[in-house]
Amino acid sequence: MFMSKKFLVACILSTTSLSVWGGQAFAEEGSRGESLKNYVLDEYVVTATKTENKIFDANANISVITKADIERMHYESLEDVLRTVTNVQFLNYGMPGYNQSKVRINGSDNILVLMDGVRVSNSATGLQYPFSLVDNMDNIERIEILKGSSAVLYGSDAKGGVINIITKKHTTPKTKISASSGNFGKEEYKISTEGKLGDTSYRIYGQKHLSGNYEDGAGIEWKAHDNAENTGIMLRHEFEPGSNITLNYTHGNDEFAFLDHLYNQNINGYAKSKNLQLVYNQKISDTLTNTLSYNNSRYEHVGILNDPNWGASNFWNNHYKSRVINDTLTKTFGDTHTVILGIEHFKAENLNPSKNWTTREEYYQSMENTSYFLQDEWNFDQRWKLTSGIRYDSPSGGLVEIDSNISKSFNLGYKFNPETNIYVAYNDYFILPSMYQLYDTKYGNAKLLPEKGKNYELGFNHMLDDKTMLNIHYFNRNSKQNIGFSTESNTYINDTEKAHGFDVQIDKQFDDTWNASIGYSRLSYANKRGTTNYGYLPKNLVTLGVTYTKDKWDIGIDGKGFLGRDGNNIESHGWPSDKYWVFNVSANYKMNKNLKLFAKCNNIFNQEYAEQTNAIWGGKPGDWYGMPGRNFILGAELTF
Repeated sequence: MFMSKKFLVACILSTTSLSVWGGQAFAEEGSRGESLKNYVLDEYVVTATKTENKIFDANANISVITKADIERMHYESLEDVLRTVTNVQFLNYGMPGYNQSKVRINGSDNILVLMDGVRVSNSATGLQYPFSLVDNMDNIERIEILKGSSAVLYGSDAKGGVINIITKKHTTPKTKISASSGNFGKEEYKISTEGKLGDTSYRIYGQKHLSGNYEDGAGIEWKAHDNAENTGIMLRHEFEPGSNITLNYTHGNDEFAFLDHLYNQNINGYAKSKNLQLVYNQKISDTLTNTLSYNNSRYEHVGILNDPNWGASNFWNNHYKSRVINDTLTKTFGDTHTVILGIEHFKAENLNPSKNWTTREEYYQSMENTSYFLQDEWNFDQRWKLTSGIRYDSPSGGLVEIDSNISKSFNLGYKFNPETNIYVAYNDYFILPSMYQLYDTKYGNAKLLPEKGKNYELGFNHMLDDKTMLNIHYFNRNSKQNIGFSTESNTYINDTEKAHGFDVQIDKQFDDTWNASIGYSRLSYANKRGTTNYGYLPKNLVTLGVTYTKDKWDIGIDGKGFLGRDGNNIESHGWPSDKYWVFNVSANYKMNKNLKLFAKCNNIFNQEYAEQTNAIWGGKPGDWYGMPGRNFILGAELTF
């Protein structure tokens, strides 16, 4: 590590005048130096109900990360963004390309990912959405994180929560070029250009990210290399007010290598992704709109194990294709009712052939599902609002037939006054087993049933004053048909799962320059057959942040505190620490209207911590996967 002590001191001193970042609560209006929005109440969200609601009135546990937050903190991927949100947990190996890392919301890794409201993740593949591949952060307008089951509105996967990545639509003529460099071999280069030709807006972008060996907080070096490239184009044509068609195409290519020194395994591989999305919004009348969308994605992820005795072999080999078609009709009836009627069909295909060992014939696994959903948002009066929905899923494909399912949801909100509201909610959830869980010749179980369960929520929002807001949310989830893995039968089975917890967050805007946020969440999770029983999930989690924006400066700091582990089989030697804090600080200086300089210091106190471990599985103390220690980047951004 070549970062000097002087640089560390500068990082720490620069944070002493800051409060903690509150991306969930505050959004900046326009570019650096312009006035801030008055408060989070001005922020609109769409993920909770598929209709626009102010975040204070959404009747949901939802956090928003804006483009201003992303630019201020220079987040490198979607995973970096999620680390700032309450009730989000991580099981990360820390090394590039590792395919077993997991992100969880409310303790569940069944998370649905949307791009502009259209499904891009697919549980049928058996893989969680590769969050690390979403590294083109410049193309994002905001990210909405809905914590809690929402399967009636969005279908299978939406058990723990929904992440909706909303891309930029409105363009102004400009070209942006940026370059940055730091320790651990970090280099990043970005270029984008956008503008408008008549009624058609466009954005073309590309970026390259490099990283090398890194040291964890204990000074242990982890040999790794990553070379990721991302390119894309957006075209949007306006037909008339309220009617438009948008095309988004992205292509990602990531080549990685690392040495897993716990097992002395040398691994290299690649991850390739392609995603094509078409969205047609039609305004039929002032009270009737329709959205027709199509998404086609391919994902190939290969890890090659290089053994000096046995040679090279596939450590993992995933190659999937999925297609999603969705048509949603929205009708408003005066000021009292908003009705949404929709149909969605998706199909996932495994592009790696499977073999029938009896006939020696090869075949390709696939799974598809057709869903019909109906939602009614009914405003009784100025105080009461009832949102109810029903969904019918009809899955098919593969070697076995899966029964259809009906899911229901209810959400009742009451507004005491403009400063205080409360809601109670009930949601069914329905998770399809993956093709791997059903059909794998070694571990699969063709009799596996879809996962079903119930989720209850209670929420309270209160404005302490015109610049301070308090949010409290509670959830309780119970599944009697959870999908888990049995080490006794060496196959996937249906078992039970229970989880409950709450989170509290206070957001404060002190003045036009200072914002602050603090959040606390507590989680209790029980699944005896899961690895989470060994302390992978935090019992208590604290998120902190402060932003300072004035004149040419835009500065932010975020922090996360992991306080105690949840589980019945926690081994004291299994982790480097059960309580730790990680802080990051970023500073931006706008020299003139075209040039901005920036610097960021991650893990400024060089905290040693791990989110994955081998010490509880027959290893010894120290056999954990250390996350990167203190690291920094310096860069410049030119806009013209």
